[in-house]
Amino acid sequence: MTQPCLVVFDLDRTLTHHDSYLPYLLGFLLATPSRVVRLWSLPLTVLSYVLKRIDNTQLKQRFLASFLEGTDRVAVQRWTDRFLEQFLASGLRREALRVLDAHRQRGDVLVLLTASLDLYVRDLGTRLGFEHVICTLTAWQGDRLTGLLAGPNRYGAEKVRCLKELKASYPEHRVVVYADHHSDIPLLLEADQGILVNGSSKARRLAAQAGLEQVIWST
Repeated sequence: MTQPCLVVFDLDRTLTHHDSYLPYLLGFLLATPSRVVRLWSLPLTVLSYVLKRIDNTQLKQRFLASFLEGTDRVAVQRWTDRFLEQFLASGLRREALRVLDAHRQRGDVLVLLTASLDLYVRDLGTRLGFEHVICTLTAWQGDRLTGLLAGPNRYGAEKVRCLKELKASYPEHRVVVYADHHSDIPLLLEADQGILVNGSSKARRLAAQAGLEQVIWST
């Protein structure tokens, strides 16, 4: 009998052609252009990140607050539905979807594990047929976004922690992980089969040093 697999996919640049978070925010801005005045501090935020004065979590939270703080649930869901309609039509790699479907046909347990936000990732994961969706959570006060995160940023070491929890829940399963970023190398090493997908030059170099499998999904 074939050993069952727990198969974990990263989202951005693994399943997708590009980042999803910034297009989600910019699309919302185009739909509500009056909010552009709230973005005045973002160039300094980006500079602070480049200079390593703030980390990935702080960067993500400041962008969230600038674009979406105070937005109500109805408006967020309305935009999310529009965004996902476009994203599902053109934002996903066909080769990635074929691999995902092959694992589904095999009966594997499918997990979407990403640092991107629950605002759209949960719906996307459901539409793609994932059994588990683990992502960065956003905070609400009543029916309005606070602009804060409601839990850990699912990035770097936090992804590894999540994978260890999953492995404990599926002890009989062989673990396969697909991810693209150099920060995901420890995640790939935690798997029985870690596969770097569409890695940058830095990610490819680190993956080669670690003896990890590498693939390119070009379409």
